[in-house]
Amino acid sequence: MELLVGFLLIIIGILSYKYITLSNEMREFSDYIDKALDGNLEITEFDEKELSKIKSKLIKFLYASQIKEAKINTEKSKTKDLIADISHQTKTPITNLSLYISLLEDEPKDEYIEIIKYELDKLKFLIQTLVKSSRLEADIIGLQKNQANLKDLVEDVLGEFKVILDEKDISINLKDKDLFFDLDERWLKEAIHNLVDNAIKYSPNSSTINISIYKSYLNYNLDIENECKDLSEETLPKIFERFYRGKNSVSKDGLGLGLFIAREIIEKHGGNIKASLYENRIKFSVDFPLWEVFFLTKL
Repeated sequence: MELLVGFLLIIIGILSYKYITLSNEMREFSDYIDKALDGNLEITEFDEKELSKIKSKLIKFLYASQIKEAKINTEKSKTKDLIADISHQTKTPITNLSLYISLLEDEPKDEYIEIIKYELDKLKFLIQTLVKSSRLEADIIGLQKNQANLKDLVEDVLGEFKVILDEKDISINLKDKDLFFDLDERWLKEAIHNLVDNAIKYSPNSSTINISIYKSYLNYNLDIENECKDLSEETLPKIFERFYRGKNSVSKDGLGLGLFIAREIIEKHGGNIKASLYENRIKFSVDFPLWEVFFLTKL
């Protein structure tokens, strides 16, 4: 009899221990869920217990949900910023159009018609550029790649600027080399066009723009360097932002979208772009890592 009582006490002790242990684990699990729902998701180590397996699966689910929510919030923020940008950028040309249409109604003048045409062209260009930048940023555009020579693209772009180069008496010091890889000629040419346009726009008359196309140990490279004024190291990180216009841009035409679009296109080709200052010259360095070029070519 005493043996049976002792055995029952042992069983009761084991069950009590299991109950207390399970209660503690459930309490800990409940606290963990509360923290996770509050956004305090902690990754911890797990043993082979069934409760730990459930906890592990829950963490994976919550972690995936947090990532998805973060992406949604990022897209909402981008959309909000874009709407604000569009509203701000279109306000001036629309106001001007309304003004000169009113003036035209009161007093018909060819001068007003020309101004209206100019503002309409400006508004059309703004909308097209905004749509283009948004499609690039949202990854809607798919690149159509084929084997092409980076050198040919640069030379084609320079041909487009012959008239303005002559007007400003700007010389191009071109050091080029044949660099063949898979690229989207239309889009990459647009990126190069924006970089050259920026260099010409901010270069003083009778200056020189240096352009180098070469292969380094790890990259295919394109460098564009020009003389510039009123630009500091502090502003360099901002120049690739959408609609950024520095104090040296006040008297220049433009929307502040050219470098933003160039960066988006280059990065979609697996490349990188950075800007650096040396005395009164700025250099834009574009590189396409050889391993990236090889990998993307095989896709």
